[in-house]
Amino acid sequence: MPSAIPIFRSHLPLLDGIRGLAILLVMVFHMSLLSDRGGVDSFARSVLSGGWCGVDLFFVLSGFLITGILYDTKANNAYFKTFYARRALRIFPLYYAVVFVSLIVLPAVAAHLPEKAQGKLTRFGTIEGDEWMYWTYLSNFAIAQAGKFRHGILDISWSLAIEEQFYLVWPAIVFLFSRKSLLRICVGAIGFSLAFRCWLLYTGVNPVALHVLTPSRLDALAVGAFIALAVRHEGGLDRLAAVARVVIPVFGLALLGDFVFRYVTKSGRKGEEGLFSANLPEIQTVGLTVIAVFFGAILVRAVAASQRELTAPDAYRSRLVRIFESPLLRSFGKYSYAMYLFHLPLRALVRDSVLANKPPPLTGKQLPLLYGTELPAQIAFTVVCIAITYIAAWLSWNLYEKHWLAFKRYVDYK
Repeated sequence: MPSAIPIFRSHLPLLDGIRGLAILLVMVFHMSLLSDRGGVDSFARSVLSGGWCGVDLFFVLSGFLITGILYDTKANNAYFKTFYARRALRIFPLYYAVVFVSLIVLPAVAAHLPEKAQGKLTRFGTIEGDEWMYWTYLSNFAIAQAGKFRHGILDISWSLAIEEQFYLVWPAIVFLFSRKSLLRICVGAIGFSLAFRCWLLYTGVNPVALHVLTPSRLDALAVGAFIALAVRHEGGLDRLAAVARVVIPVFGLALLGDFVFRYVTKSGRKGEEGLFSANLPEIQTVGLTVIAVFFGAILVRAVAASQRELTAPDAYRSRLVRIFESPLLRSFGKYSYAMYLFHLPLRALVRDSVLANKPPPLTGKQLPLLYGTELPAQIAFTVVCIAITYIAAWLSWNLYEKHWLAFKRYVDYK
């Protein structure tokens, strides 16, 4: 492979599969209602509690894709116009439709619904005066300032806000600097993000704020960006793949070791003992960087394997490629944006409709028992919620999103 550059100017199917894995991790995390009963339920609860890192996989993949697009189109006379127009067509229509329904429509129809539903829907119409921050992709700062999540539908937008803020700044940086300088900037951003989180933890900042502030999460975006720039040089992908072979087992064992330690010792924040929680100090600091690099290494290995096997029959393709290019995982990736925005309210709807005792997040309460365990009920609940979310996202894509995306043909890269 004399140069990796031409390969990345076409769609890589396995990237949809990686995106599909990310959305599944996030949904499984949010749909966990298991209680800390001990035994298999407590162990499953601890395992599912690590699904929050799916957002970090989204960040790594976004940094990789966006940086690649920007770097490959620097010579385009309409560089900024084309990028922002295409991003707006992909992101704005669905996001603002969800914001409009949440803040305008639901409170308006609340008065016509049963009294039990009125209070909840009315609350969705206000976010303690910070509504404008959700309209302007500043929700992560609103959440950080409040020190808590306050809206059952729109608080999921904190990660989308980080990506939008990244889009505002990164295109200009890519345009102004050379590839080598950009690689140094990526390394600097990774170090800065780690140092920023350490400083926040030292000063006693609320853990929610530490988790959602943009500078805290730059390292995942920068890892993806670094990979995109490194592979756009002769032999770059092969060199990164060699490094990834070492990074995956070493960093994977480090994360597994932390999980085992917290589970065995039942240590952690009150109410989260034994959980692989984003609020653990080792995760808040170096852990997020380790997770980002770990996911970056998996991305590199998958992409390198797919390029080596471009002409190989399916029977001879590596297991990693076959997994990420599986039709089911790729379909989750295709509809992941809508699934991300829809899954929390749909989960709440199923939960409140089916379960007599409404369990609060993470702790769980009175899931039906089968043979002394809540796990079968948890699996059934998760499968039903994912299926409903998938159907809603499929409808959103076919009835709404793809019609906006059709306008991309007017702002195509030349």
